[in-house]
Amino acid sequence: MRNLFQKIRSPLTNPGFTGLLLVATICLSSAFDSRSVHAASDQTADNISAQTLDFDLESYTPDQSLWSEKTKVKYEKAKFTEEPPLALLTIERLNLEAPIYLGTDRVTLDRGLGHVNGTARPGEVGNIALSGHRDSFFRSLKDIKKGDTIEMQTPDGIENFEVSDISIVDALDISVIDPTDTTVLTLITCHPFYYVGYAPDRYIVRATPVGN
Repeated sequence: MRNLFQKIRSPLTNPGFTGLLLVATICLSSAFDSRSVHAASDQTADNISAQTLDFDLESYTPDQSLWSEKTKVKYEKAKFTEEPPLALLTIERLNLEAPIYLGTDRVTLDRGLGHVNGTARPGEVGNIALSGHRDSFFRSLKDIKKGDTIEMQTPDGIENFEVSDISIVDALDISVIDPTDTTVLTLITCHPFYYVGYAPDRYIVRATPVGN
């Protein structure tokens, strides 16, 4: 699974191409421009250090029953980090619990879910976009249903979301990370889940806050 949204070949050579930054922020491989993540991390370092999530990484063990053997090895190599997670995402029915980190570079997605740079952060109003690997943390999304509850824990508390829409889009469709006036949670992974090679589509789960 090389890219969340496949590279657009010719337009990427044009610095003025408006979709460049959006595509660059959500690549799932070394093609991702990690400099934008480091810049965002530097800009928010004070905020992160002031408000950290109550999360014990040493005692955390994700459910790996659906994971590929390769991703299990990658997780063991990447799981320890000094960077505190932004939030914790839980879907109890799917036995999914995963820390959310800033950015979507390869190592980040080996250790957890990645917050798509440029979208609303967990706890903020807007489109909160999260990406994850289809052969590890987000493989269980194949069994998600409308109406399922998604819990998001941030340093400020817990917010519950209800799944409102599930769709499959083309790999080049970046409209799923467009800004929204209201709070929306967008989960993104590659599709099909067991496809051999670079998956051609993206699996999108949209959820809205419970009570809204």
